[in-house]
Amino acid sequence: MPVQHPNPPAIRRRRVPAMLAALAVAASGLAVAASPSLATAAEAGVVVNEIVYDDVVAGAVDAIELFNAGASSVDVSGWKVFDDKREEAGVIPDGTSLAAGGFLVLEKDGAPLGFPFGLGKGDTVTLVDAAGADVDSYAYAATAPLGDWSRCADGGDWAHGTALTLGAPNTCEAPAVDGRIVLNEVDSGPADWIELVNPGDAAVDLAGVEIRDNSDDHRWFFAAGASLAAGERFVVDAETEGVDVNGAPQQFQAAIGVGGSDSIRVFGADGALLDETSWTGHPAIDGDEAAASYARCPDTTGAFGLARVTPGAANDCVLPAVAINEVESNGDATDWVEVVNTGTAPVDLSGWTLMDSDPAGHAADVTPVAAGTTLAPGAFFVFDGASHFTFGLGGADVATVRNASGLTVAEYAWTEHAAVTWARCPDGTGDFADAKTATKGATNCGDGGGEPGGPEEPVAADWPGSPEVRVVDETAMFLEDSSGLDTQATPDGAVLWAVDNGTGTFWKLDVDAAGNASFAEGWAEGKRARFQRDAANPAAAGPDTEGITVDGDRRVYLASERDNSKKGVNQNVVLAVDPDAAGPDVVASQEWDLTASLPQVAANTGIEAVEWVSDASLAGLLVDRNTGKPYEPADYPGHGDGLFFVAVEDNGFVYAYALGTDGSITQVAEIDPGLGGVMALDYDTVIGELWAVCDDGCEGRSARIAFTGGEPEISFFARPASMPNLNNEGFATMPASIEAGAAVRTAAAVVAADASAERPVWWFADGEQPAALRAGTLPAAAGEPGGEPGPGDGDGGGDGGTGGGDGGQTDGTGSQPAVSDGLAETGVDSGLLALAPLGVLIVGAGITLLIAARRRHRAGTHAAPAAE
Repeated sequence: MPVQHPNPPAIRRRRVPAMLAALAVAASGLAVAASPSLATAAEAGVVVNEIVYDDVVAGAVDAIELFNAGASSVDVSGWKVFDDKREEAGVIPDGTSLAAGGFLVLEKDGAPLGFPFGLGKGDTVTLVDAAGADVDSYAYAATAPLGDWSRCADGGDWAHGTALTLGAPNTCEAPAVDGRIVLNEVDSGPADWIELVNPGDAAVDLAGVEIRDNSDDHRWFFAAGASLAAGERFVVDAETEGVDVNGAPQQFQAAIGVGGSDSIRVFGADGALLDETSWTGHPAIDGDEAAASYARCPDTTGAFGLARVTPGAANDCVLPAVAINEVESNGDATDWVEVVNTGTAPVDLSGWTLMDSDPAGHAADVTPVAAGTTLAPGAFFVFDGASHFTFGLGGADVATVRNASGLTVAEYAWTEHAAVTWARCPDGTGDFADAKTATKGATNCGDGGGEPGGPEEPVAADWPGSPEVRVVDETAMFLEDSSGLDTQATPDGAVLWAVDNGTGTFWKLDVDAAGNASFAEGWAEGKRARFQRDAANPAAAGPDTEGITVDGDRRVYLASERDNSKKGVNQNVVLAVDPDAAGPDVVASQEWDLTASLPQVAANTGIEAVEWVSDASLAGLLVDRNTGKPYEPADYPGHGDGLFFVAVEDNGFVYAYALGTDGSITQVAEIDPGLGGVMALDYDTVIGELWAVCDDGCEGRSARIAFTGGEPEISFFARPASMPNLNNEGFATMPASIEAGAAVRTAAAVVAADASAERPVWWFADGEQPAALRAGTLPAAAGEPGGEPGPGDGDGGGDGGTGGGDGGQTDGTGSQPAVSDGLAETGVDSGLLALAPLGVLIVGAGITLLIAARRRHRAGTHAAPAAE
């Protein structure tokens, strides 16, 4: 499905008076406090300075303020502002300049200074100069209480604006709060202590402030000179010195013994009650009283509840055992969110609320759960759009359940609408999956075992190859962050490519038909891939390279989900690198940033794999989401001769892209393999199908995807029986046709091979060193010829064979057992060798007919392509 974007706010016609004043643009030339000396764009100090994205403040409209933090006036004629889609632009009129220290405000649909798009609740504002270069950009979240993000001071760091100040200096300072005393935490055993906090901005005099328990005869006072600083936490323990009612010195324990059923009350020096709490038994966590206290959560404002002891530190409350269990965001009759009590005690839901991803904008759109509502152990409760909230849940949204104190108890985020609902099985603890049917207010699992009515794991067949796997790297060969794999057929035999995600290092290895692997000459240390922007900075951490693939022209490509220099930011990039370039560092020759075209995910849950598949293997079989018809390569001029498949860890989906040599990016297909996540991809040229492999998060299961001209056919397999449940992030199969020296391995060898013959496959495990690389097997020959033609001569002649073997996994239609180098041991009479080219041609022609028949069969059984 397409990436979901927040809906732009409706066009608003009201204007904030200050905003009109902010548009201090002279009628002549639109000069903003014009200066005779103008800076170039490169010298400019112009930044995006304030963003108003919501009408929390009455009369507010979407607005973008620019500020010139430089020392000279800047000509901003023709400069543009964009939102995250970068489809429409607000263009600054010719003749507009911005003086040093000046402000320029653009409003939605404003004239002459305006922009046509609406700012979403969570969006990006980008400023571009007249030459098209990005000048400044800020991606904001929908968390600003006033719907305003501001740089404070002007041109400085971003923060929540505490007032709308368009066209004037920004303010992010909250109004001063008077000092006060709050009872924040109480420990009644085995230690007796209380914690007081001053949440205000001024110190509080504690002299004469009194503490009592549940008896008015038990009194303890702070002595003269005691005070509580702004923001300070003060712990009064058993030995804290104070005074008694007569002013005589007295320790806290002499007056107050905090009991199992007791109270603590705080009185001001004037005798007024300031704060109090009561309880009926000592707190305990799993029977341990020493670990527990009663505390406010959140600090200073929440109600008292069971907490872990944190004297003098932020409170850590024990939250109720309530989990989000099912989400309906499509809106059957209404949107709704179901929760379940996974604990052993009833939970009071009084005052609880359900919020989406816009807590500031939708604060007034929720209705708390009615007082007296309790949730029994194992019971379900539904927050319904008909009664508990009036906003709609989006295709990419978050459901947050908060208790009466505003504390987050449970949260679930998704990136697209489920076909039915997002639901867990087992209830409350299982992974979320698309349910077969909605089960509002009831168990998701039918009879409790994943039966109809709830989400179920796909049934996985036994691994189709040998149940045995073996370790290839008995001694450490790789680094500790092993990730992607891919194989390549070359004139000298099969090659295995491997990549490390922590350093961007990639290796070339020679492999044989037994699955053995050794570094190719000169590759023991590997080469390190670099972003183009880091070409002159060898100290940069570089790409988080999770996947590797080779195309039909022997070019190597890497998939990176973030820059290791900025690990908190998701950036999904495919990099082209030249493996023949001199090392140790190899700068990408081209980069394609896919981030905007994929679902928004956490930094470390982006693209985990990449696999190039030739057009010859996909034409007429893969359904093109843009046309709803079988894929036609000619629809994407300039993309080369294949598509790139990438897998996203977060949602487990696989996406196919046409990547243009001009830098263009077009998503051609989206596939759900039915796994909880996908860490590796490999196109198996023996059977002509795509493998998607999960890691230990779903027990190492894999899905094999057959393209049919309609809905893909997907088969599921368990990992080999002897394979440990490892964090495998790489998987590769032996190519369908390889060459070894002068002996050409063609499909003829497959036809003649024993039906029980096997070929090697490899897995690559993250965090293992050694034993990162393991080898297993799959059947050497498919039931019918498959795979994709290679980039060789294609006529079976010369040194290419059928589908020639000098590209990546792109050649031939079968595999065969290993043979010894050369022809000495073939057993073939030398007089017959002259007939070999003719034999190869005959076999190649036969296989070509079989491939065509297979594709016609697949396409014919799926005449109506499934709509994407």
